[in-house]
Amino acid sequence: MSPETPPVVEEEERLLKTVRDNILRLRGGPARADHQATLLSLRDSLEGEKLVDDIASIVEAMDRTAALMRQQDATPEGVVDADNPYFGHMVLEDDFGKRSILIGRTTFLSDRVRIVDWRNAPISRIFYQYGEGDDYDEEVNGTAVSGEVLLRRTMTIHGGALRRVSTDDNTWVRDGDAGWIDVRDREAALGGGAGSAVRPDNLGTSAGNGRRDKHLPEIASLLDPEQFALITRPDAGVVVIQGSAGSGKTTVGLHRIAYLNFHDPNRFRPKRMLVMAFSRALSAYISKVLPALGVEGVEVDEYPRWAQWLRRLHFGKRVPDAYSDETPALVSRFKMHTALLRMIDDLGRTRRGDDPVRVFEEQLTDHAWIGEGLARYAPHAFSVSEVEKIYRWCTKQYYLRVDGGGPNDHEIPTLDPEDDTLLLRLHQVLRGPLEVQRGRPLRYDHLMVDEAQDLSPIELAVLVGTTGKRRSVTIAGDTAQQVMDHREFTGWRDVLDALDLGHIEVSPLQVSYRSTRQIMQVARDILGPLAPDEPLAAPRDGVPVAHLRFDDMGAAATWLAPALTDLMAREPTANVALLTADLGAARDWYAVFERAEVPHVALVDDQDFSFAPGIEVTDVRSSKGLEFDYVVLLGVDARSYPVLDASRHLLHVGATRAAHQLWIVSTGLPSPLIPEGLPGVD
Repeated sequence: MSPETPPVVEEEERLLKTVRDNILRLRGGPARADHQATLLSLRDSLEGEKLVDDIASIVEAMDRTAALMRQQDATPEGVVDADNPYFGHMVLEDDFGKRSILIGRTTFLSDRVRIVDWRNAPISRIFYQYGEGDDYDEEVNGTAVSGEVLLRRTMTIHGGALRRVSTDDNTWVRDGDAGWIDVRDREAALGGGAGSAVRPDNLGTSAGNGRRDKHLPEIASLLDPEQFALITRPDAGVVVIQGSAGSGKTTVGLHRIAYLNFHDPNRFRPKRMLVMAFSRALSAYISKVLPALGVEGVEVDEYPRWAQWLRRLHFGKRVPDAYSDETPALVSRFKMHTALLRMIDDLGRTRRGDDPVRVFEEQLTDHAWIGEGLARYAPHAFSVSEVEKIYRWCTKQYYLRVDGGGPNDHEIPTLDPEDDTLLLRLHQVLRGPLEVQRGRPLRYDHLMVDEAQDLSPIELAVLVGTTGKRRSVTIAGDTAQQVMDHREFTGWRDVLDALDLGHIEVSPLQVSYRSTRQIMQVARDILGPLAPDEPLAAPRDGVPVAHLRFDDMGAAATWLAPALTDLMAREPTANVALLTADLGAARDWYAVFERAEVPHVALVDDQDFSFAPGIEVTDVRSSKGLEFDYVVLLGVDARSYPVLDASRHLLHVGATRAAHQLWIVSTGLPSPLIPEGLPGVD
């Protein structure tokens, strides 16, 4: 063994060898501890014992052994990957004695090794909620247990070899022939961009071969106590999570699905769970994560596609399949407004049992119903003239559907994109639950809604309505990251009240793990008056965010092209996002970089992200929910990002896609939303 190997790593390598040898020795099935035999032996010794103190000690030992046997019997075992058997190690000293427990993805209990599935509370709760040196009081299978965490470490094992070991003080990483190095300081202070001026050769955070630590820790080993507490909430009810960019709200939601399925697979069946994602790109990402957590077959969808499928299923050819591309913004705002949700729910009391399509056509062409409903539930939100415009548009659409079209070729029967939701909600309040086929209600065992701030209350009502009376729901979002127009998500309290969930408390995640402190400060400054009262914690330090000012796109591209080329030469495994305000601008910038022969550059105009090293050019909305090593925000000028709430949200989302380094590039007059004092081009 190399003399440079730290003692803590030597310990973990010896432990890993013991674990692997034991797993390989017991391929036919682990030799489980025989607690039954221990109980019988204790009982026999109890029969001949006369001293009261000794009897009490034996009875206590029997209670502990019985608790261990119940835990062992209740713990399902899977096939352990000997090449990656666990990611956490703790040593406990409590009423059961001193014991070493490993935390992994699958339980494995033998006479020499104890690996516990991370989902198996309460043992895993100790790992996630207590640090090394902490005292704990937990209930283990009905027995109160008090003790101390003597040791807590996380590690990365790849190909049967230890690659990374993290303690409270160090993060040891194997660095090829150089042996083991401590990267804790490097994690806390990224290189590059050290001066006040940014040059093309200092986009990047490491020298030569890119990041030394290519074996990142398993995500389950990184859950903090607040995240773990949310994941292990009781199975019934609604959990609402407000989390900033990079705080792990999506991680919490997905791990909650794995936790529920693990503890009650008969109730929480993967094929009866739904994850509602913001975009196709995020859906693709989530579809890869869930199987890695041991859950196969969960439906992952985006709301527009899901609603269209159900509208076709319930109403078929009774309504057009085409959507209008001329729907006025005013009408979209009305149809997604909380007031309309209230108005439709009122119809459930007055028109129960009626045909949803007939009610849809009648009510949306009833001027008095629209005006009086808005006056009651949203006074001053719509003017008299705006109510008139809404009525005229809905009436025009109605006659196009009734008449089969208009006199002009382009006047064909259509629905507004929001109408799918209205029809589905009308079905729920007039006829009852949505159905997958006649007489078979659509009921999800668990529903997770990600990026909920970009859905309207009426869309959320349709979704929550598919979970039945037991309502096992996880809703995650961040009001600062709202990018969809006319969704009327004014705040968690207003939305929960509209859903009759006003009693539900919102659980905040206050730490942003993705981006550096510098990036999160700039992102907060961009929000301005929309920023939350309490600043978020960002544990990682990094290089300054740069603002690069150019007169035009040509000058900017001339400067950026060699910087990006150099970055890919130095860090071929890096993934870089070049983000614009809209897809049209993304296509323009991509054409420029392609002509400049920037290597590994690709246009993403249909959310077909590769999730691989390289440079991807797209718009901010398409990147929402994703993250990249480096982000360059392109064309951040006054025209693309004026002083509007929507612009603040959009620019904030773009900035917080960056994990390590962020450049803001303006061409022409810079956006006034860019914070002052950022370093620029030398």
